[in-house]
Amino acid sequence: MNPAASAFWKGLERSNTFIGWFTKGMEGDDWFQRPGGIPSSAIWILGHLASSRSYFYLCLTGKETFEPGWGELFGMGTEQRDPSDYPPLEEIRTVLDARLADLKAYLETASVEDMEGPTAIQQPDHETKAHVLAMAIAHEAHHTGTLSMIRRLLGKDRLF
Repeated sequence: MNPAASAFWKGLERSNTFIGWFTKGMEGDDWFQRPGGIPSSAIWILGHLASSRSYFYLCLTGKETFEPGWGELFGMGTEQRDPSDYPPLEEIRTVLDARLADLKAYLETASVEDMEGPTAIQQPDHETKAHVLAMAIAHEAHHTGTLSMIRRLLGKDRLF
């Protein structure tokens, strides 16, 4: 992995670690709560991050890995649904991990020149693949921060 790719990977890997920490001890209805006026539930955030990882991978490679029907459940701006509308948590976690593995596979083979090149699909805010990767890390940081707030508002133990 080239040094720039390694730096991007460390950001994504760390985000994934935070997801595990901030969802530790959540069970049952915790996944669907939006305490303190937080607009998104933990289940939505995990599904949204999985779908977003598919989007970022598409921008990097041109390959689609979207889960059928997840756009309507987890797309930006979608409204909270009945808990029975969501896929099982383990399925969401499996897809989340698979999309992270896709991004890692890209980073393991990407050259600096490739990362400095244009995205596989035209996006006005992402001129290069490096821009896509920077956005992916910022996006994950935003949502993992929200998971941290949900955790504390639900009365879960402090982690640090």
